[in-house]
Amino acid sequence: MSEQVLNLAGIRLDATASSKEEAVGLCGKLLLELGAVSGEYLPAMWEREQKFSSFMGNGVAMPHGTDESRKFVKHGQIVFLRLTKPIIWDTEAVNLCIGIAAREDEHGEILGNLAEAILDEKSFEILNNSNDKNEILQVLTK
Repeated sequence: MSEQVLNLAGIRLDATASSKEEAVGLCGKLLLELGAVSGEYLPAMWEREQKFSSFMGNGVAMPHGTDESRKFVKHGQIVFLRLTKPIIWDTEAVNLCIGIAAREDEHGEILGNLAEAILDEKSFEILNNSNDKNEILQVLTK
């Protein structure tokens, strides 16, 4: 994963949300702020969430838009939100919300790299506890 897909501006370590809808919205707004997507992408993220949950297990959700909404992605971008308090996502607690904007083939590569970081115990510990954005960036961009 290249550094332009995730950067320090896309990492928030003190995000607050009271519902999965709000968390998906926070990811979308940050993607929009970073210029990765146009406004039409945001409702598509919630639309996709209602069809298929982006809950990945282990306290992690990875919301992203529908296949049709890829046309609203200007460039591939990931945002990393660590919630100050876990929220219930379907029936499970989530405290890491990783928003994804991807065009064609980059999507699978992004998900694969994120899954690797989450499966590695040491990396996952850093994602959950480090207050150093550079350290989190390093884990997610290996």
